[in-house]
Amino acid sequence: MRRTDIPPTKSNLLRLKEDFGFVRSGHALLEQKREVLLEELTEMQRETAQLRRAAEAALTAAYEALRDALLANERRSIEVEALAFSGTQNLQLRERSIMGVVVPLLDIEMSEPAEPTTAPGWAGPGAVIVRRRVRGLLERLVHLAESEVSCHRLAAELQKTQRKVNALEHVFIPEHRDTIQFIESTLEEREREALFHRKRLKRERAALSGEEP
Repeated sequence: MRRTDIPPTKSNLLRLKEDFGFVRSGHALLEQKREVLLEELTEMQRETAQLRRAAEAALTAAYEALRDALLANERRSIEVEALAFSGTQNLQLRERSIMGVVVPLLDIEMSEPAEPTTAPGWAGPGAVIVRRRVRGLLERLVHLAESEVSCHRLAAELQKTQRKVNALEHVFIPEHRDTIQFIESTLEEREREALFHRKRLKRERAALSGEEP
């Protein structure tokens, strides 16, 4: 039997029962949090898998476009016109909270250059396709990074919450319950002993006075 080292008194019993109520309430709240986190994490993992597949497809498409462009044009012209993107990129980071877990919200804004970096038709339409493929790939990678970081943080919080639930279920709640039962049984035993002593004293006094007990 697990018991905390507390003297078996009525005041300690009342305090333990009050604490036990708080422990049970905390356990119920943690279980609710665990369920919400699990549901959010499951949905986020499903979304991450979709984003990863989309990013892999975009990467494959970018490589294919680059290969075709390199076959049709010399490498230098492709690097200058397609890969040396001179537009502006702006990555914004915001945050939101899921059951107290802060997860990122990433937004990327990319603009085409105001003026062409090379003379029109320098490397043909292949370079434009490569640039568009790379642009789409970057956007997908940003969303994938947002989702994967969110999954990591939700999983860490879920693990932490599960440890707390386990500690309450296997340590704190059994200890409090067993201690309460121990104190109650001890106080009941003391009450029976006190009652027995009172009855015995009453009989002894009655015998000394010659009265009926």
